[in-house]
Amino acid sequence: MENNLVVQSNDLILATYTMQKTDKELMLACISQIDSRPDAPQVTQDTEFKVSADDIKSLFFGKNSKNEQNIYRDIENASKRLYDVDIVMSLPENKTLQTRLVSSIVYDPDNGEVALSFASRILPYLTQLKANFTKYKLLEIGELSSIHSIRMYELMVMWVNQFQYSKEFSLEEFKHVMSVKDKYKQFGQLKARVIETAINDINENTNYRVSVEYKKKSRGKGYTGLTLRFHKKTLDKLTSKDGTLSPSAIQSIVDSVQFMNDYNDHPSISYEGKQHIDVFKREMVHIIQREPESFNKPKKGLESYLPKVKQGS
Repeated sequence: MENNLVVQSNDLILATYTMQKTDKELMLACISQIDSRPDAPQVTQDTEFKVSADDIKSLFFGKNSKNEQNIYRDIENASKRLYDVDIVMSLPENKTLQTRLVSSIVYDPDNGEVALSFASRILPYLTQLKANFTKYKLLEIGELSSIHSIRMYELMVMWVNQFQYSKEFSLEEFKHVMSVKDKYKQFGQLKARVIETAINDINENTNYRVSVEYKKKSRGKGYTGLTLRFHKKTLDKLTSKDGTLSPSAIQSIVDSVQFMNDYNDHPSISYEGKQHIDVFKREMVHIIQREPESFNKPKKGLESYLPKVKQGS
């Protein structure tokens, strides 16, 4: 199960709902069992997805685990809470969808197992997906220690797939997208319990690097917003002194004639990109940031195309 893909519509990624960490883990363990491809077998509100306490323990109880002995109690409580979860989602034409997440949950205390069925109004955001969805492997979030870390990670993966590598928010916008709109009235609490906790957790335990810059009020003390910047750790050698990804370094790589010769056959380059230099460069900027691990030809890693720094300079 740990290698299963978690695939969700971007509308569901952006939906607001309140969950605890174990609730989210149980939800994702079930979603990872769904084949979301358009030609996959149909999933209905009667289709059950089973997750055991042993599954949750093996997937999410890593080095951050402190309460492994309570897993049976935790999974039972999580199953009860999930049944009451409301999903609020923005729809076209200024409409709003409010729906239950699940249609039924069966808890088996003797085997420590949950059988969950998703609500009919949620299934279109989990199945038969053709576009505008986000996917990641379940193991990528296995070491994260908070619900806020998991949510920020999902959002970052979605943004990177949309060719966005930084996001600017007002504090209210950030609280909304992180589903904490009615919590943390004081900025210090928001910073300590949500922002810094999630960033440190992601930086330590995932394949992404995140940094934050706070926007101060024009007058007086306090802050009005923040900007998140993020990139895959594979690109760490292409970062600036402040730890953020260097656009000039990536541009230098795609401008390299040798790089063009070596990677003109990259599987993610379009036919037009293979035929026209300007299209190749434009597409490669995004491909490098989305899938830097794909540039793995022997002795042809991305950093090998950077200008050599002269000794003593």
